[in-house]
Amino acid sequence: MNIFKVKTEKDGIIVKATIPAFDANRHPRMRVTTSDVEKYLEEEKILHGKCISGAALNNRSPTKLSGTWIFEFFEKKIEKPLDKPAEKVILSKEEKPAPKKRKSRAKKKTSK
Repeated sequence: MNIFKVKTEKDGIIVKATIPAFDANRHPRMRVTTSDVEKYLEEEKILHGKCISGAALNNRSPTKLSGTWIFEFFEKKIEKPLDKPAEKVILSKEEKPAPKKRKSRAKKKTSK
């Protein structure tokens, strides 16, 4: 049973979904989120951008049995190569090692 209906309009890709109400004998509990809709679009090989408007369906609540998602059209981004630095930049001067600490030594007592 396919619960998704996909339409392509000038606003974007519109996905409408309707799930049956919960009935212990016939229909198990169902939840539909934006990630489920994105997985469906990937399975159908429909390229889409980010979600503009979303919904969450749950068949335990009669008000959440249908919903609409609107996705942007997929725009292929052109990646520009990064400029290479001309020279390596040294931010600090050479560090001198820390001076050695003087240790005090306990004097040994000698018995005569």
